[in-house]
Amino acid sequence: MLPVTRSLVAVGGAAVALLLTNAVAAQAGLGDPVNCTANPTNPACVIQIGTPGGSEGGGGSGSSGCRNGAGETIPCYVEGKGWLGESYCYWQKATGDDLKFAEALGGKVDPPGYWYVGSCGDPITNFWPPGLILYRVYDSNPGLQRLAQEAIRHLNLPAPRIRLNPAPPAPQVVYVPTWLWIDDAVWSPRSATASLAGLSVTAVGTPTTVTWSTGDGGTKECGQGTAWKAGTDPRKASPDCGHTYTSPSRRSSGGTYTVTATITWRITWSGGGTSGSEPNLTSTTSVSVQVLEASAVNTKS
Repeated sequence: MLPVTRSLVAVGGAAVALLLTNAVAAQAGLGDPVNCTANPTNPACVIQIGTPGGSEGGGGSGSSGCRNGAGETIPCYVEGKGWLGESYCYWQKATGDDLKFAEALGGKVDPPGYWYVGSCGDPITNFWPPGLILYRVYDSNPGLQRLAQEAIRHLNLPAPRIRLNPAPPAPQVVYVPTWLWIDDAVWSPRSATASLAGLSVTAVGTPTTVTWSTGDGGTKECGQGTAWKAGTDPRKASPDCGHTYTSPSRRSSGGTYTVTATITWRITWSGGGTSGSEPNLTSTTSVSVQVLEASAVNTKS
């Protein structure tokens, strides 16, 4: 999973006075180091996105930015302060007196947890009053969380490309097996990489299963499924993913059944010397199919 907050210590008022000897220098520069509204292309303001690979779902490159509580564009990373993260603060590893102070307040933590210090109250963030410092424990660099989420958001996972035999608009026939599968052009991993300030995170979406709804009340979970090939006995069922209709589609339902396929994608990411996984994502699409009864033909000798 992505880094999560394990504890929080807010330092303000009299407690801040205890830190003035080493905090004033850091806080004195909390004015906007980069005006992202005036200079939105400044490297500190832009997360670069690369989306290589995949004939479906697009590719190429793009960018993404960060915003404060007022919706204004602000730096995603500030040198000497770290990454914009939770509570609209810039987070970096606590060292020296900052680390000693955090451990005095909250105790030592076991790896991979580590104390981070947040520079808050920056006019850029418009969230905390000036001069506030927060301490939190993260399991890894908070910048990984921001970049991983941006990379995942740009995966452009494609909708299923449904394949049946026979292929619509040709009708299916009751009691004759229908083969179900997803086109090869869709069934492949998708990736996207988010980069900023020398840190890159790559997210990968990998298709794992397909959940089918056949429109007549039937459901099935498969992998990609096996493509039907010309010359295969039409009475033969798919070896791994198929459905046999037992009743024709009725006029009351528009004369068709709606077949829906939903792909489940496993989401993983890696970067900054670590890796993790996120909850699965899905993509879905539907197609209408007509199902008919085969006509019997009587012959007279």
